[in-house]
Amino acid sequence: MMTAIFDFLSANSLVVLAALVLDRLLGEPKSWHPLIWFGRWVDLCRQHIQLPLDASYARQRMVGVLAWLIAVLPWILILFALFWLLPNLLDVILSIVVLYFAIGWQSLREHALAIYQPLSVVSQSSGMTTEEAVEKLNEARLAVSYIVSRDTQNLDESAVAKAGIESVLENGSDAVFAPIFWFVLLGAPGALLYRLANTLDAMWGYKTESLLHFGWFAARFDDVLNYLPARLVIYTYAACGHWRAAIRSARRPSARWKSPNAGPVMAAGAGALGVQLGGEAPYFGKIETRPTLGEGEPPSPKHLKEAIWLVDKSVYLWGLVICLLI
Repeated sequence: MMTAIFDFLSANSLVVLAALVLDRLLGEPKSWHPLIWFGRWVDLCRQHIQLPLDASYARQRMVGVLAWLIAVLPWILILFALFWLLPNLLDVILSIVVLYFAIGWQSLREHALAIYQPLSVVSQSSGMTTEEAVEKLNEARLAVSYIVSRDTQNLDESAVAKAGIESVLENGSDAVFAPIFWFVLLGAPGALLYRLANTLDAMWGYKTESLLHFGWFAARFDDVLNYLPARLVIYTYAACGHWRAAIRSARRPSARWKSPNAGPVMAAGAGALGVQLGGEAPYFGKIETRPTLGEGEPPSPKHLKEAIWLVDKSVYLWGLVICLLI
């Protein structure tokens, strides 16, 4: 029994390292991705579940739970069936593929660098004409619009950097560390469960009129799955940056303004970087006032580059710990 457990854990460390290397070298597939197929499946499930406009919130929640199960469980069962049918070697290969598609480390880096590169040109080049500076700033605004939900068309240089840093820190937890955590804990089914649940939260978890109660379970279940990984990420960011400032920032009550997970993670990352995030930001034509996260300097392009490196160092630290302990 102990030998079997040791073999499982050793195989897990190999899978994690192989998936990270594969992701770093190949990045996210550009033309297709299994999550695109899953998104279409989710839309199909939603279309076939009709709720009357006057349905009670309890009924909407119940239907939302049922829809979540229909959307997710078939794929988990298919994965279990494949593991049952395939020989051990192919099981390992399948696990690598599943984890590779579940994480988005290189994709996050590419999106962040697409913001940083034109933004750094604006901040470092004193000989640019006004038109050239505006063109580069617009390029950075467009790049950041792909990864944030706020209005970006009128953001200044610091606000673009702030939006990019916040997204890098939050998505580092969601797109990289949480899938690895659930893989180490539950194997490939755990990583798949997390990634599908996180995708459903992105599709159904918004508090719009039609999804307020229907998407309640999708949002709450994602919060539950992210709770433990987010706490580990807080300490990881702290270990890879300014420890005391990161822990102090994450423990402030204001850090929980957005969610029990995203706020503390961003606050810890901001403290680790020595930068202030949060504050005012435009959403859907209105200015939303948010608490200040972290402590230190106002955000600038250099902090965005440091945020990318903070996530990179954190990945290397997790890889080292997994190899040593697992």
